Amino acid sequence: MGKFLVYALFALSLNLVWGYTGLLSLGHAVFFGLGGYMLGLAYSLQNGVPPFMSRFGIEEIPLVMRPLESVPLALLLGILVPGVVAGLIGYFIFTSKVSGTYFSIITLALAMLFEMFVVNMQAYTGGFNGLMGLPRFPVNGEPLPLMTYYFIVLGVTALAYLFTKWLMETHFGKVVKSIREHESRIQFFGYNPARFKIFVFTVSGMLAGLSGMLYVPMNGFISPQDVGVVMSTSVVVWLAIGGRGTLMGPVLGALAVNWLSNLLSEQYPTLWQLFLGAVVVLIVLFLPNGLYGTLEHWWKERSLHRAEKETKAVLLTESKVDLKKAGWRA
Repeated sequence: MGKFLVYALFALSLNLVWGYTGLLSLGHAVFFGLGGYMLGLAYSLQNGVPPFMSRFGIEEIPLVMRPLESVPLALLLGILVPGVVAGLIGYFIFTSKVSGTYFSIITLALAMLFEMFVVNMQAYTGGFNGLMGLPRFPVNGEPLPLMTYYFIVLGVTALAYLFTKWLMETHFGKVVKSIREHESRIQFFGYNPARFKIFVFTVSGMLAGLSGMLYVPMNGFISPQDVGVVMSTSVVVWLAIGGRGTLMGPVLGALAVNWLSNLLSEQYPTLWQLFLGAVVVLIVLFLPNGLYGTLEHWWKERSLHRAEKETKAVLLTESKVDLKKAGWRA
């Protein structure tokens, strides 16, 4: 369940970009991986040069990696580095007015490149095997109890949810939603959409990095499969199933899809991916707004219909009263 909450936080980060800004990022796992590898490498360096480095004849920790010897500093870098990378990527993309399909293709290529980079730099990243045997936030030499860490993840995810809710209710959030609906009209009112997109992409990258750091202690390892195309497309599926552009949609989608994956893989170990794919296709075809998005839309329509009926009833009652006062009989 704790890993599902980490996935929910990761989905919330993508929701800022795709759900509210209308930019489909197919490489969001890059930021997830940057955060995860920052903390994973920090744990690996606590006892000097780790085995995956010493196998390649490395006898001293490289200068560029020495800041990671401090776990608190690694926690800070795990948020800042993905944010800076996202900001730089966003600056070059959005100031060049790249959007739509081209933006998605560029981010997909970045995910592929980052995955290849992690695999090829095996002397410093553990390569295809990744980083294994990572502890769960050791306190006084002992790993943090699983239940305690679960509540930490739950609290961080709740804070991220509230932050996202607050951000989208501000004037900034309203402008971002307007960019999604009609970018050229926003430019007419004097706003620069590129600046808003860069900021949202940066914040989204920081949240993704945070989720990556929480993933490492919960999972005990991180590998290239967690930072490339597979993870990037998985979070898109979670968001599409739950309902993008809503607050609860990413959480519901991440929890539902991963719970269903675990259930089907236990019952049908050879066919579970086929069954899961069929469920995803059916939901996308018949519930294009996702599970929570469809439910939210239905509830709003129901509330509006009820309000209209109540208004008509009040107006009819007032009309009868007015007619009686005038000496008429309705």
